[in-house]
Amino acid sequence: THGRVAMLASLGFLVGEQVGGSSFLFDASVTGPAIDHFQQVPTPFWGLLGAVIFTVEASRVQRAWQNPFEADKLYLLKDDYTPGDYAFDPLKLSAGKDVEWLNNMKLKEINNGRVGMVAISGMIAQELVNGLNIAANIESIQAVEEVAAL
Repeated sequence: THGRVAMLASLGFLVGEQVGGSSFLFDASVTGPAIDHFQQVPTPFWGLLGAVIFTVEASRVQRAWQNPFEADKLYLLKDDYTPGDYAFDPLKLSAGKDVEWLNNMKLKEINNGRVGMVAISGMIAQELVNGLNIAANIESIQAVEEVAAL
């Protein structure tokens, strides 16, 4: 789950900076580097997001974990539950696929999630260092490389 969140955060970090100030969301009041967007989003949004996360997690707990009053020990997963499997495949991308293919895709998702975690950490660190958005940082690096090449 952390890898999935990191992959979405990396994408959101880049997209949020590119549409900042021109988006229909939040009356186009969210601008600047993505590191500052959190404070600019209206408070009711965070309450709604928290309610959605609570609903998803409560559903997952009910599906995944054994009832502690009926199980032999605490913190036991149900035998038919696979960690990370939310049973969410509206496009039926995994329908009819063999176990080897599914395991290969799971491995790829884990590896891409790890890359996403490193990527979002790097983006946050870079913006904390100089306060510029990612695109401005890339442009400044390219300018320095052009000057160095002369």
